[in-house]
Amino acid sequence: SAKIAVPTFEGLQMVNANEIVKCIADESYTHITLTDGSKLVVSRILKEFEDLLSEFNFLRIHNSSLINLAHVKKYIKGDGGYVIMCDDETVEVSRRKKNELLSRLTLVHL
Repeated sequence: SAKIAVPTFEGLQMVNANEIVKCIADESYTHITLTDGSKLVVSRILKEFEDLLSEFNFLRIHNSSLINLAHVKKYIKGDGGYVIMCDDETVEVSRRKKNELLSRLTLVHL
């Protein structure tokens, strides 16, 4: 799988794109959760990861969240609804991203 270089406080960490569960914005930082449960805090805005990861089946489902569609366990209906990721954490889906998410998820699983 493709690796991306993630700038951490110590230097660069090479991360497999398919091992990233989600990226969550926190002002000018991004919190990245990996499939092994570890987390990275990176001083880069979420938009940079959105650009970098869009070709790897990631989708920005909320202003503050970018998720790996391969790691979605469940979508729960609601206004925008929310997804439950493989780490059992929930991530809110914005109303305007709901239809795109549902069409992308449906394509993933057929």
